[in-house]
Amino acid sequence: MESSRLFEDGFFFFVTRPSLFDMTFLTKMLKPVLKWFIHKQATNNLPNLNETIHAPGLKSKVEIIRDQWSVPHIYADNKEDLFFAQGYVHAQERLWQMELTRRVVSGRLSEVIGKDALNVDRIARIMGFKALGQADEKEFEAERLFSYLESYVKGINYFIATCKYPPVEFKLLKIAMEDWTVADCFGMGRLLAMQMSQGWLHELERMGMVEVFGFEKTQEIFPEYLANNPVCLKYGIETNQRKGDGTLEAFKGPFLRPLGGSNNWVVAADKMTTGAAALCNDPHLLINTPNIWYENHLVAPDYEVTGVSIPGVPLVLIGHNATIAWGATLTYADIQDTYIEKFTSEDSVQYHFGERILKANVQVEKIYIKGEKIPHEERVLKTHHGPVILNIDGTHRISLCSKALQKNEMIFGFYELNIAKGWNTFVGACKKLTIPSLSLVYADTENNIGYYMTGEVPIRARAKGLLPSNGYDGLHEWTGRVPFEEMPHVLNPLQGYYYTCNNKLVADDFPYDLGNIWMNGYRAKRLDLLINSKDKFSFEDFAAWQLDFVSLPGEAFVKLVQGLQGKEAYAKLSEKTKKTVDLFVAWDFNLTSDSVGGAIYQVLKQELIDLIFDKSAPIRGAVTQKELPIFVISEFFGHDVTAILRLFDKPDSTWWAISPDETLIKALEKTSAYLSKTLGANTDHWTWGSLHPMIAKHALGVKPILGEIFDTGNIPIGGDTDTLCQISFVPGEHYGGKSLIGASYRQMIDMGNLANSKCITPVGQSGNVQSPHYKDQMDLWVKGDYKPMVWTRAQVEQYKLYSGTINPSEE
Repeated sequence: MESSRLFEDGFFFFVTRPSLFDMTFLTKMLKPVLKWFIHKQATNNLPNLNETIHAPGLKSKVEIIRDQWSVPHIYADNKEDLFFAQGYVHAQERLWQMELTRRVVSGRLSEVIGKDALNVDRIARIMGFKALGQADEKEFEAERLFSYLESYVKGINYFIATCKYPPVEFKLLKIAMEDWTVADCFGMGRLLAMQMSQGWLHELERMGMVEVFGFEKTQEIFPEYLANNPVCLKYGIETNQRKGDGTLEAFKGPFLRPLGGSNNWVVAADKMTTGAAALCNDPHLLINTPNIWYENHLVAPDYEVTGVSIPGVPLVLIGHNATIAWGATLTYADIQDTYIEKFTSEDSVQYHFGERILKANVQVEKIYIKGEKIPHEERVLKTHHGPVILNIDGTHRISLCSKALQKNEMIFGFYELNIAKGWNTFVGACKKLTIPSLSLVYADTENNIGYYMTGEVPIRARAKGLLPSNGYDGLHEWTGRVPFEEMPHVLNPLQGYYYTCNNKLVADDFPYDLGNIWMNGYRAKRLDLLINSKDKFSFEDFAAWQLDFVSLPGEAFVKLVQGLQGKEAYAKLSEKTKKTVDLFVAWDFNLTSDSVGGAIYQVLKQELIDLIFDKSAPIRGAVTQKELPIFVISEFFGHDVTAILRLFDKPDSTWWAISPDETLIKALEKTSAYLSKTLGANTDHWTWGSLHPMIAKHALGVKPILGEIFDTGNIPIGGDTDTLCQISFVPGEHYGGKSLIGASYRQMIDMGNLANSKCITPVGQSGNVQSPHYKDQMDLWVKGDYKPMVWTRAQVEQYKLYSGTINPSEE
């Protein structure tokens, strides 16, 4: 025992010292031992998926049948036992992922990672995710659903209590397994809601740009929604009832990064070859190992639902039950504001509000850091608007007012979605989803299709939410919220379909302001072209759409270069670069992994950004010049293309250091040189996939030696921010980066035959690197293939691979 502990402690010493990992000879010596250790520990942790166990508190036997992809199909005689089992299997497969997320929520990463995680912990403490979760627990403990949450938590804790071998990540970081609480579930919900809210980040970045460039120059490149790209609902509301119905750097890292975009669509029965309504969805999130989603099928009396959940939270968040299906995208509506607060002095906790002096709530948070004797003390201030997130000068500070930090019933809304029987109950569920702001598409077995926007959108007294508002004059407060009944929604649209791609939801004459932070609409325009290309569609069509790599802005860039070819300035290009231009203008705009024209487009785009805006300019993060403790996702994520194209239409803009033509010539020369240097002289090797690898990163993959073991992928892949199949680099990590945002889950649901539905996730169900289900879906995902979304009991038996049972304890 002592020799084993000595080995583990010595190994831990090497793993946690980055400087030693930089020493090549030690790395080569350590790698085989490291792999052996991890594989041994991970093998010990592999669950027995055919086990029969006895658990205290259960009322009846629970069956857990796993299919060929290790998706659990859980059958219980009551909901309490059902959610106990869901908690058990979540912990069985993803306990490390749950623990990591819980530490993000509670601001306790530094305890195990060290000072590199301090900014993440600071933000979590400032936002108060853990405290909000604890408050939610007290607020809702009398609700019926609370007993299901308690059962879910008991299932997690039963696994922890009986687990002989913790996940290997616990061993590597020397973390003890700790019991789960209902407050942890609520706290995770708060974190997710915050990650799905964008407006405040945009306000801070705009503020920094205005300070550096001035308002007029900033206004030239402010993201604007392109007039010729689709708007979802012209009038905001449409109903055609066919059938009755019963610290801000941490946001740059892997833990607090705001979530991405998505696509969803529903198509009416008369436009389907199957003769039944269909629903598709592919939420775009950071592709990690393990995946954010865990697929499960839950069955109990009066409750049957299948789809994906997030380990640490019960229920199904996207999927279908026996009657309805739903899919989600982010609306990109602006549901947050930042306020400039004016304190009475530099050290004071009193601040001005109208004619009054108010006192901010003050709390000192102690953050313990591995390797440090003295904890970091974070002084957290909260005004009536919300937490103070940034100091401007001695007396002026910025606070955040966010619906994600206010009272909500999010988890109850998702439960109501799980049990909805038709449009009316679906709408009732949407009403409870006051956060996050989602675009939910809907279909049912009666062939109704629809859409409803969720989330409370504030009505602002004065400001538009573009820049931080004056918080001390009392004239810029929220005066109410957009009435739920007047939120954008549609039932059975006359055109026979409905879609959202994070594009503009309503026309400019919609009576309420939903903000102006939409994505640019290129994905929506491509989907609009496809969905209007013929009269009837098949699921084969939909599968092709979810893997569609056509780049509409790429076509606009080709036209720019073609315009240059007819000018005298074109003669300035070297012969080598002219050959690059020839390859580019011959491109078919399909951004596949083997596309040469696609690679030229991506590098040219980045070279233009660097030349026009300068690498050191704050165009991709002006507020970072304020030395903020957090990083904002760029205001220009998804808008860099439109900013460039807009400036080429304004040759007199002050952004041009040299003429547009000269800038384009210089960018083309740099593009040709970069590709030659990086990929060689043979232009056949200039493929987009060579610059665009698909790597699903593990949290421990920040250490290269651990990344070799835990990361999955490294597969050349196509797509970018603007393709319908969005596979984009995280802002700040253009070509050559490793973190990708893409379809974290794809589903296609056939409302005429639910057993015919299909889905896929990027990696696998298991979080254990030794499991055969750690990455068994990756090849299917990359190829655009799917697996059955197993639904009927006959299907479950057909695809059964494992069968386990949880019985009531005999005590």
